Amino acid sequence: MKFVIDKNILLEALTNVSRAIGTRTTIPILNGIKFDLSNDSLSLFASDSELSIRIKIEEKNIKKIEKTGSIIISSKYILDIIRKMPSDIINFELEENNKIHIYTDNNEYVLNCYDLNDYPNIAIDESKEPIVLKDELLKSMINETSYAVSTQEARLLFTGVNLKIAGDSLECIATDSYRLAKKSIKLDNIITNAINIIIPARSINELEKMLTTDGEDVIIHVFNNKIMFKYKNIEFQTNLLSGQYPDTNHFIPSEFAYIINLDLKQFNDAVDRASLLAQSKEKNIVRVEVNDKLMTISSSASEIGTTDEKIAIECNNKERLDIAFSSRYMLEALKVIKDNNILLLMNGDDKPILIKSVDDESLIELILPVKTY
Repeated sequence: MKFVIDKNILLEALTNVSRAIGTRTTIPILNGIKFDLSNDSLSLFASDSELSIRIKIEEKNIKKIEKTGSIIISSKYILDIIRKMPSDIINFELEENNKIHIYTDNNEYVLNCYDLNDYPNIAIDESKEPIVLKDELLKSMINETSYAVSTQEARLLFTGVNLKIAGDSLECIATDSYRLAKKSIKLDNIITNAINIIIPARSINELEKMLTTDGEDVIIHVFNNKIMFKYKNIEFQTNLLSGQYPDTNHFIPSEFAYIINLDLKQFNDAVDRASLLAQSKEKNIVRVEVNDKLMTISSSASEIGTTDEKIAIECNNKERLDIAFSSRYMLEALKVIKDNNILLLMNGDDKPILIKSVDDESLIELILPVKTY
């Protein structure tokens, strides 16, 4: 193997492919990145056996290919080495005894590499009926839901995002049982076979970091135990979580006693300010009082003090309502809404709070209130 490549092109590919390197792998060789150089491309591959990423750099983006070959280089060092190389043009040459020589005009590294024969055979597959989404839509869908997944591994199914497809209807759902986010979209094509899978949050969040908003297609291949996303020069494959995701539809009320229309930024900022005095309390609880056209947002901490703030609202119900919730959960829900006005939909101090955009029916967010007595 011998080739010359532009530093920035290689660095971008290495940054993305290294997202598949696990922090707790028990197989040493999976800490390496596999380089496969052919006459028409350089392919980089990394996997922790759960998540696998392959990135192909076409011949036109490689300065020179002198000799093809394959090698596995430790990810621990290669990314930092390339990032800190002083030259924009970098040379790679495979030497005897499984060593890779990486050099520019003024500096060089010689690294010991893993034995190529020890690397497991991990296939990246394509299905017969792929799903196609635009990159900006998929990126937005992940952002709007994945924040609500559970971080508790004891509740394994809730540590993933539930993807459901029936016909031309796609739903993306995440919950930790205290809050929920659900995004619904219509597909351009009807999918023959119904899909109901759970994608690990770590995988879906790493994918989101690689997506841009260029209007490019993401081609999605779904299998019984894995899913593969093909995007630009990237193939991103992850295992799925095993099990049946709970039906969350019955958690979402369809009728509401209180329908409150208010300015998102004004409400967000008021909750944020109230949370300053709630930080020492579990879950950062703030209280909201709704009284006709006025909302009062307050919090208190015995060792610090109290705060309250009033904002004008539009409400269909003149009866007074007191309710408390986690300010962190509320702020994280508000963060993903892009419109200026929102609806808070409620049925009482012990029933779920729904947060929706006035103009976008595709996203529903829910948080449970907190009893303060």
